Amino acid sequence: MNIFSTAIVAALFLFPQMGHAQQIIAKNPDSVAEFFKGEGLDVTLTTDDAGDPKINVDYYGTSVPIYFYGCRDNTNCTELQLFAGYKTKGSVRLSRVNEWNGANRFARAYVTEAGSTRIEHDIYLGSSGIDANDFAALMGTWVTKVLEFEDFIDW
Repeated sequence: MNIFSTAIVAALFLFPQMGHAQQIIAKNPDSVAEFFKGEGLDVTLTTDDAGDPKINVDYYGTSVPIYFYGCRDNTNCTELQLFAGYKTKGSVRLSRVNEWNGANRFARAYVTEAGSTRIEHDIYLGSSGIDANDFAALMGTWVTKVLEFEDFIDW
């Protein structure tokens, strides 16, 4: 994700539209997709390799996946995972990622066996979900953490 597109996305989520009455519920993937569509973003609702729902959000040319977890028979999910990956080819040391993890609450990072660096954030929505304004605040936190992480790894 380049800094320009990330800044635009951050503006969307750091200053959410007020008045959303919609509940965001993981067991209803359409509610998650509709939230992003309501923010003016292109969304594709699909499935992951296990058959669970997956949403790809087009952040101004960059596809950002949202994974669903806690699913029973690929439905009735209770959790979401936000994800960003970076092909760092081993340039980010594990000790550096551990430093990040020790200083940050809302996102965790790791280095894959192939040397890529990733950051993730899990959101438990339970059976009732959360309202769209709270979800927008969570997305704002996520975007902020992604920006901070990209700076931290000199992306």
